[in-house]
Amino acid sequence: MCVESQRYSLTEHFLLSAYGSKWKEVTLVMFTVFVDDSGTAPDQPVAIAGALIVPAIQIHDLENDWGSFKTKFAFAKHFHSSECAAKNPKSEFANWDDAKVEKAFERARQIIKKRSSRAFAFAVHKEDFDTEAPAEYRKIGGENHYTWALRTLLNVLAQWHKEKRIGSPFEFVFDWTEGVVKEEIEMLMAQFESIFPGMFEGHYSFRYKTDVPGLQCADILAWSYYGAARRVFRKVPMNAFAQASFIDFSAHQERQWLNALAFERNNLRDAIARDMADPETMKARREWFEEWKANDLKGQSRSGA
Repeated sequence: MCVESQRYSLTEHFLLSAYGSKWKEVTLVMFTVFVDDSGTAPDQPVAIAGALIVPAIQIHDLENDWGSFKTKFAFAKHFHSSECAAKNPKSEFANWDDAKVEKAFERARQIIKKRSSRAFAFAVHKEDFDTEAPAEYRKIGGENHYTWALRTLLNVLAQWHKEKRIGSPFEFVFDWTEGVVKEEIEMLMAQFESIFPGMFEGHYSFRYKTDVPGLQCADILAWSYYGAARRVFRKVPMNAFAQASFIDFSAHQERQWLNALAFERNNLRDAIARDMADPETMKARREWFEEWKANDLKGQSRSGA
């Protein structure tokens, strides 16, 4: 590897691949959105899509901070929120005591708040969605609960991008996934590209969380909101570390940093009814989905490596 390339982290490398030499020129106005999920296992009651927006100019410092964090707390792989909080006996956090876990979460949150601009998260209560969303509605928009959480999240992010008059597209980084989940994420990104040309296609990739500190930061955000949403929808007490994290994130920047959203069942029912009441919109969605599916079956991948 040449000396020049060694200056860049893995995250910076794929930003370079997206923008080439122009990357240095646009870092002041460019943002990377690290997206992670929580609660996607079938037995979990709530699905969360969380997004952390980081200015490209902050990525190098974020990753340096995260490297120091790893060294100080002596974990070799990536910081996995649920494993750390539970001190999972099969993980490298097994022998940590509560004091060390608490300090680790505190330090991680300090880095996240210092290096990111905003955070967004959306929760789907699976039982409500299964009850209120007709089969046809789900078929043309995604069968996975996480897909619907992500769809709403992308709408909010697109609106924020417009309001802030950001001059370049977001670069989205998703935690590595395969199968149906990846296919539905690709479908969503293609659909949003058809609405916002030039903003989504070619501006996302799937990366391993172990390699990308920004995804580990997004994991903490999504995991903490999962605990809060489960408490609201299912009255399940929150894990103490998740609660401390969610309270801290919620209070940051005078409560303007985190936008955590969810639909109550009545609001969800109304939103779906409004969509389905417009036959032209539903027809257009169906036709778009059928065309996309046909292209997908031909092997026309829409994602980054």
